[in-house]
Amino acid sequence: MIEKTVVGWDGTASARAAVDWAVERGVGKELHLVQASTEHIAASEFFAANSPAAAARIALMEDADRIREAYPAIEIESELVQGDPAEELGRYSSSTTLVVVGAPAKASPSFRYNWSVGSRLAASARGPIAIVPSDGAAEGSGIVVGVDGSPSSHGALAFAAEEAQRRGESLRVVHAWLEPAVWQDVYVPDDDFLESLETMHRHVLDEALATVARDYPGVTVEHFLARGRAQDVLSEAARGASLLVVGNHGLHGIRRLLLGSVSHALVLGITTPLVVVGAVASLG
Repeated sequence: MIEKTVVGWDGTASARAAVDWAVERGVGKELHLVQASTEHIAASEFFAANSPAAAARIALMEDADRIREAYPAIEIESELVQGDPAEELGRYSSSTTLVVVGAPAKASPSFRYNWSVGSRLAASARGPIAIVPSDGAAEGSGIVVGVDGSPSSHGALAFAAEEAQRRGESLRVVHAWLEPAVWQDVYVPDDDFLESLETMHRHVLDEALATVARDYPGVTVEHFLARGRAQDVLSEAARGASLLVVGNHGLHGIRRLLLGSVSHALVLGITTPLVVVGAVASLG
């Protein structure tokens, strides 16, 4: 269960969208703003008057004051840290903490955008990461979750079901499947074989539905099984939804710094608030 919300702050429109979404999510009465400065700040300068660090700290405090004025019922804390934003925000990540960041508007298909703070953070986080479109959360209803039977999928399902239950929204459980890629260029499967594959994948979906029915009996559930690329199926299913939740397969070593292909593709084309739950997060 999520007990704390941390928002990555840099004063941009995407950061403001992240704050708005975090407040409107309506969990708790506290919000922790964290701004990471990539500029080196000597310890002797951090609290020195008229130093760049002091100016950044004052600007952050003023931003926090403006947010307090907009949301007087919420207790706002702010903190200025030094270092890479994804790494510093990752320090706050845990199974009981939701870290929220804004997704900058995509001006061009650049490498810098492809590996934004949100995608890097989601790849290595120890808990759920919410990535909010820079134009804010469009009006929508219903929560969509992608499942594939993996440990991270179980975490994503638990997070999505808890959100649906707490917010009184419906839950749509989606599973996408394709025949193994190695066969697609050399073998044309017949109808009987495709039907058997679909039956296997339907079992994955049925297990997820049984879990929700057992653990969240009051949640209204829809389900969808589709043959197609997961990122395409999930993107289509999330149209008009208030939230999309997916898992990120846990990796180790240098590969741990990379999002899974489905999660990464969804981050790049984000139009709906997206929560990525890693395999290491224990939710439920």
